Amino acid sequence: MQPIRQVIHNAPEYIPIPTDLRHKTIELIIWPLGDDEPDTSLRPPRYRRAKVDKIDLPSREERNAR
Repeated sequence: MQPIRQVIHNAPEYIPIPTDLRHKTIELIIWPLGDDEPDTSLRPPRYRRAKVDKIDLPSREERNAR
């Protein structure tokens, strides 16, 4: 059986299940499509990042030298 994908532009209070899928194990995914605010976690940070040519990391022995 093929999955059913349906875009509902004005979602009703209840979503009807087709009769051939009733009383079976199904997966229902409700995914909002772009009506809400954009995800702010994908925006660049407000602080400025330093641009460097090279990062100088000491070796393990140099870091642990006492």
